[in-house]
Amino acid sequence: MTTGSSEPRLRSAVLTRAWERIDGVEVLSSADGGPLTRTIKKIIDPLVIRTVARPRLGRPVLDAIAAAEVTELLLADADRLRATAAWFTHLKRQRRALRITAGNVQDVCFPLAYELATGFGPPGPEAAETASAALRDLHGEGGTAGVDQLAGYLADPRISADLTRELERRWHAETAPDQDIARLKSFVDELSDPAWRALAGSAAGHAFGLALRQPDGARALSRTVQEISGLPAPDLGLQRGDRTAVPPLNRRDESGAELLERSVERRVRATLRRLPPDERAPVADLVDDELARAAAGFGLSVPALAACFALGVVLAPALRPLDGAAPAGVPEFARQLNAQVAREGYVLHARRALAAATPLTPRPDAELLRDLREFAKQFLSRLWVRLHGFDVRGDLPADAADVRDLVTGVVRSTSLDLRTKVRRALVARLPRLEAVS
Repeated sequence: MTTGSSEPRLRSAVLTRAWERIDGVEVLSSADGGPLTRTIKKIIDPLVIRTVARPRLGRPVLDAIAAAEVTELLLADADRLRATAAWFTHLKRQRRALRITAGNVQDVCFPLAYELATGFGPPGPEAAETASAALRDLHGEGGTAGVDQLAGYLADPRISADLTRELERRWHAETAPDQDIARLKSFVDELSDPAWRALAGSAAGHAFGLALRQPDGARALSRTVQEISGLPAPDLGLQRGDRTAVPPLNRRDESGAELLERSVERRVRATLRRLPPDERAPVADLVDDELARAAAGFGLSVPALAACFALGVVLAPALRPLDGAAPAGVPEFARQLNAQVAREGYVLHARRALAAATPLTPRPDAELLRDLREFAKQFLSRLWVRLHGFDVRGDLPADAADVRDLVTGVVRSTSLDLRTKVRRALVARLPRLEAVS
């Protein structure tokens, strides 16, 4: 690290001089070429330099060593800052499209843009959709008017009673066809277009999901998974008991977070998040659509989407990155997915920490390690949410490559979330590390 002049320097001047050496960040810059005040407050200090952990780098006047360190940290993050600037442009555009007015756009979107740059790098072809989804997640339920209408509709005791009876009727009217394990196994093994067309055009996915509603359904699912993948199915967070219970109508009546037992209200709220106001049907129609969807196998009305989720269920038991490589006999696609996560730096760090019986972070590790050990459960949760979105919007995977990309992308996004959790926990350890270094 070079120190340059030994004279103390104003921190603002140090930041400006370093910032001017980074191109492509104009939307984050002031007229004089330095970073905007909000850029410093929302991105540079908390996320790049991390002044909470390095308070000596946040002082108004910096000595030569601190000035050089600030410069080095800023320039080392130049690629991500350029990506942040590009993401901010997409976020502003999508904010206008979604008619979001809450909060100052820079206060809200600067940290979010940096988060997207961290997770995805520079914006790609799906940047608009990614930015829109991130804004909807950030701003809650996506349209208070629709949520208020839904709450009012479900609050009517007579309507609520009628809807509950209708859900029960549709749920019990569904009969599980014979399971076509061969089609599912064929696609897992081949990942070919002919195998996908055969699977997507069949009722195999729905049959797999409906079988979970039978007595001892969880054990039957485990046997089927083991027959196809060679691994028994752990608790995948699909249902609380040995068979799927009829989901409640209202969110207040949920007994847990299990995927297939989420309330109709929660599912419709997700629909309201995904659809812009001008594309939404009346609330009564949205609820009726969700009743039909909830009654179908895996809570997905389209056979091809239910087949995608069945594929995820079969692959999930192999996703155990803390254990290293998947065992022999596991389908090759599952081995590749697990290897994709197992070689991540944060997973290797966690494995070394566990092997040495040392804490992974300065805080209790139980929750963090549970998240890592339950990677399969988190993967399935994210996959189901993605497929539910497809169902709502009428989207379908076009071919086997689309299915592979979908599953691979969900594994990657699940891994990125966990990596961020570990990084945040480790940042809390920095002051202690600096104190002893």
